[in-house]
Amino acid sequence: MLRKNVLLAAVLGIAAVSIPCAAQSPLTYRDSTGTREISIVIDEELLPTGSVIHSRMSDGEQHDVQIDPSAETVLYRVVSPQRLIDYTVRREGSLLVVDGVFEGKPVARSLRIDARPWYQSMEWSLHDYVCSQSREPLLYWVVHPWEAKVYLMQARGEGIDEITLDGRPRYALRVRVSSAGILQLFWKTLYWFRPSDARYLRYEGIRGLPGTPKTTVELLGDG
Repeated sequence: MLRKNVLLAAVLGIAAVSIPCAAQSPLTYRDSTGTREISIVIDEELLPTGSVIHSRMSDGEQHDVQIDPSAETVLYRVVSPQRLIDYTVRREGSLLVVDGVFEGKPVARSLRIDARPWYQSMEWSLHDYVCSQSREPLLYWVVHPWEAKVYLMQARGEGIDEITLDGRPRYALRVRVSSAGILQLFWKTLYWFRPSDARYLRYEGIRGLPGTPKTTVELLGDG
């Protein structure tokens, strides 16, 4: 169970790189874990049937998430030179079809899900949920890029906090995200969104085993 908790925490932290924004100048985020720090630049490419959220990390990782007009994911590509990963995931009904290279070897597999949405760019896809300020749980699927497996996740709004962002106080809506089911009792990750437009502002969570430093992701500037 501990290993599964660690993997799911990594899912949540990785998913945080796909950021909700209108088609405008790229946004920059700072990702910090202990003394390690990287920058993340996010841009949106508009399509006739939705958009693609491009995320580029300073350590070479790339994540591209294509969403439809309802903000559900239809296609995901992940590239990690360090992990020898370059594959895509495409939704075909109740299957997520994985194809490409995983840990340096060809991969071709299908992951079965149900009718619930796939939100790989969950910070973007949770826009309507955040704007509603609902306290009811929302269930959705996420692919763990370093495992090429799919997990059922749960988001729940928890209220307004005052946070410090880029040295300034801000009011933000806190959303708790965890695995669906019994694992939600053992760990959580937290996201904060700007109430006026659901812009993702901050993430906090543990991406590793007990004792691993907490990871934070913060928007730089006004966004």
